[in-house]
Amino acid sequence: MAAPAVESRRWWLGPLLWSFAILGGIVTACVVNETAREVVLEGMGYLFAFFTTPFILEASLFIGGLGIVMILNGLRMEREGDGWVEMQVKDEKPTRDETP
Repeated sequence: MAAPAVESRRWWLGPLLWSFAILGGIVTACVVNETAREVVLEGMGYLFAFFTTPFILEASLFIGGLGIVMILNGLRMEREGDGWVEMQVKDEKPTRDETP
């Protein structure tokens, strides 16, 4: 039976390198080709106009902030533990002395 894979502490390195490679390709295309530069700048302008509309801006900031809080809480729980506390509760009911 194969041993389970060990989770790497540098899981983020692959996506970061791919992101830099794609960004480098876009920048290179913009430097070399004037049409690519125009398309990228116009696309960035449209994205800026879209994301700064009132509802989209507020919703994206809320979702991004919630994501940051969840990530920070996950890192804190990983470092400190989950913080659950167990209590012992007596389940004794008081007895009545009923004499007829």
